[in-house]
Amino acid sequence: MTKAELKSVFATFDKNGDGFITKQELRESFKNIRIFMTEKEVEEMVVKVDANGDGLVDFEEFCILCKATGVRDQGGDDEREGQVAGQDGGEGDLKEAFDVFDKDKDGLISVEELGLMLCSLGLKEGGRVQDCEEMIRKVDMDGDGMVNFDEFKKMMMRGGDKLVSVF
Repeated sequence: MTKAELKSVFATFDKNGDGFITKQELRESFKNIRIFMTEKEVEEMVVKVDANGDGLVDFEEFCILCKATGVRDQGGDDEREGQVAGQDGGEGDLKEAFDVFDKDKDGLISVEELGLMLCSLGLKEGGRVQDCEEMIRKVDMDGDGMVNFDEFKKMMMRGGDKLVSVF
């Protein structure tokens, strides 16, 4: 991912746009995709990447988290850098977030891909296949056992055009 793509994904976590992801924003983002975390679990996740110890995740710390999850920074900023966030109603941000989960780029999030991402974030649910299958089953409208972009988008959007969360 380019820096601009990482910034776009960061913006979906940073609900109030203040440049920081709070523990509450992180917990709410996970809750929106039906991953229920205790305050202690969120705290542990933030501590792993909170380099300056302020209890918040800034963009640089977020980049560290993305590198730990296998998201690659491909160098320079792309042409989207100067665009206003949300210009496309959030769909571009959603696609970028989807692509973070879709490791093999086949257009589907499998049980394995979901598990890998959750494990890399330090979530115990990622190590339990049954938990990952259940999460996918909740949003899998076509019954193929995987989440396509349309299913992901429906899960993440509330009220037709309001971006709820990505992670």
